[in-house]
Amino acid sequence: MKKMISYGKKEIEHISKSDKLLGEFIHKTGYVKRYSFDDFFHGLCYNIINQQLSMKAADSLYAKIENKVGTITPEKMCNSELLYECGLSRTKANCISLCAEKIIGGELSENRLSEMSDENIIKTLTEIHGIGAWTAEMTLIFCLGRKDVLSLSDFGIRKGLSILHGIDIKDITVMRKYKELYSPFGTVASIYLWEIKENNI
Repeated sequence: MKKMISYGKKEIEHISKSDKLLGEFIHKTGYVKRYSFDDFFHGLCYNIINQQLSMKAADSLYAKIENKVGTITPEKMCNSELLYECGLSRTKANCISLCAEKIIGGELSENRLSEMSDENIIKTLTEIHGIGAWTAEMTLIFCLGRKDVLSLSDFGIRKGLSILHGIDIKDITVMRKYKELYSPFGTVASIYLWEIKENNI
């Protein structure tokens, strides 16, 4: 199950004042719906699967796993061989299996992570082999509901900024300045930058 990411006037006004062009796009586009996972482990698995894949391919693999095991739980996802047989790479299968074991053991509980800063969550997740900065940042947004995440590891975010401001897509230094401008509502800015990229405006 998924739930809609909630935001409103406060976030939009801040971003619009910080970046006039993005504000104009928001005003023209209206409210954009994005959904987060209401189950932390489901979302973490999906983000790991989605690494370097299209959403369509990730959805297909996730569905294949669900068809194989039924309801996805940490207990059912400890078997890396089963995940590999479903079409995941060895690295992703091992990564999900390890995460499942850590959740069962209490090392990676949602409650524990919810008490950490964004930076410490990223550090904790990226210490797990197979999880990089992008996966950790997507987990912050779509599993833990963090409000100030603008991932410069994400191609769609960089592409959106490039289209909007004519920035070289590789110029992380300039893009980091926009990340600072959007704070503390980077997640809402991300939602609209993805929309720009998807519509290639």
